[in-house]
Amino acid sequence: MTTVQPSGRLRWHRAWVALGGAIMLWTLWMALRPDPGVTLAFPFGDKLLHATTFTCLMGWWGNVYRDRRARGWAALGCLAFGVFIEFAQWLSPPRDADAFDVLADSIGIALALLLLRSRLAGVLAGVERGWLQWRDGRH
Repeated sequence: MTTVQPSGRLRWHRAWVALGGAIMLWTLWMALRPDPGVTLAFPFGDKLLHATTFTCLMGWWGNVYRDRRARGWAALGCLAFGVFIEFAQWLSPPRDADAFDVLADSIGIALALLLLRSRLAGVLAGVERGWLQWRDGRH
């Protein structure tokens, strides 16, 4: 049973896009809060959070948009989102902008693109496949 449609899209493409949009809104909200409540108390902990967040975001969008060209656009979109967050933080005291945050975002995006060359590129397709098998009683 395949969950990927002839167009190359996942069966639940719209739902995955909507959920990805919600994840990005949550990320933006966390980034713009005066005190996000999440810190890593060691040197460069903030940069690790940035890289991890953007690895996850790009991993999500890389699962939703499976062909190479679409993934390239998704990577640019994630990078633009990171730049937007820094600009918004610059305008929102007590937060501040940091070019190294964008660098950490970029590293996270690049790491996700590497990971998407593995079986991790099929996580959402696997969720769809598993749910359909469960629904059809083939679990």
